[in-house]
Amino acid sequence: MIKGIKKYVLPILLIFALSACNLQLVEGSQGEGAELLLTITAQAQLLAQGGLTFTPIAAQNQAIVYITATADGSASATPEAVIPAAVLPPATGPVTVTVSIATNCRSGPGQSFASLYGMPVGQVAKVIAKNTTTGYWIIEIPGQNGKSCWLWGQYATVTGDTATLTNVATPTSAPRTVTPTKTATATVTVNKQSTPTATITSTVASGAIAGCTDSTASNYNSAATVNDGSCTYVGQAFVGGCTDPKATNYNPAANADDGSCTYPVVKPNAPTIKTNSCGGVSGPDANGNYTFTYTISWTDNSNNENGFTVIAPDGDFNYPANTTVHSSTFAWPSTSMQIEVKVAAFNNGGSSTTGISTVSCP
Repeated sequence: MIKGIKKYVLPILLIFALSACNLQLVEGSQGEGAELLLTITAQAQLLAQGGLTFTPIAAQNQAIVYITATADGSASATPEAVIPAAVLPPATGPVTVTVSIATNCRSGPGQSFASLYGMPVGQVAKVIAKNTTTGYWIIEIPGQNGKSCWLWGQYATVTGDTATLTNVATPTSAPRTVTPTKTATATVTVNKQSTPTATITSTVASGAIAGCTDSTASNYNSAATVNDGSCTYVGQAFVGGCTDPKATNYNPAANADDGSCTYPVVKPNAPTIKTNSCGGVSGPDANGNYTFTYTISWTDNSNNENGFTVIAPDGDFNYPANTTVHSSTFAWPSTSMQIEVKVAAFNNGGSSTTGISTVSCP
């Protein structure tokens, strides 16, 4: 009787134990692991019904692969290197960007697009567009005459009103490598007593790199040798320069103002003479000359002068901007006379007309 109880009770206990293990494992298993657990359960049920000998199936080995995220957010087995460019003078514009870690700036959003520029830490670049879908900023490449590239936003700090930027479409394709074509050459051997046979040998043409070969496109690939029609553009091609027709260096071909505009300098207004005086006559000296002291003042009528020039009988004098008075002495072999004093403002555009004053001494 006891032997009979053991015969039925032990398999039942084994079923419960295996079922409990199976419930825990199925929650965290899929694919081949789940099939293995179902096999174990089936064997346990057969054991309970027919007294089969239970032989556990060994679990398969598991391999863990560690993936390193690249600077573009995609996965790669090895981190991608960034070769930062030299730091150039900071760019100006309504919206600018810097990075906290050197980042590749590409021909499009993602690691599959070619790197056109290594953005260094400390560089200030001008942002010209955005792509909110991918989190990329389209920037003008510093020092590359208006060329643009796509900068990942992970390490970027943007300054300015980004709402004013155009939200461009995401490129639909990235530059790719063309699969080398194969050509076959047939060599036929004829035997009168047998069926002709042919031996086929193949040669592989040299590989070509397909991509966008238009340097004005936003996804230009400098390594591409064959244009595959994948070129995309952020509006029109960006050409940096001065876009103000009133500037001296206006560039009619430019469509992106780079802050380089210069303007003609307007001459300052002429000063207005206010007062003059001459006194303090002394002498004569050993040469028979008398010494006179004179003073002249004027009104500064401009706000763009670099300075003033005073022309008098005793010499020419230059004064800094905003000066309004001149005083000097001169010797003359007479106790009375009249002198003429001229005052003019000047800047890089030239000199104004002169204010003239006649001074009577004494």
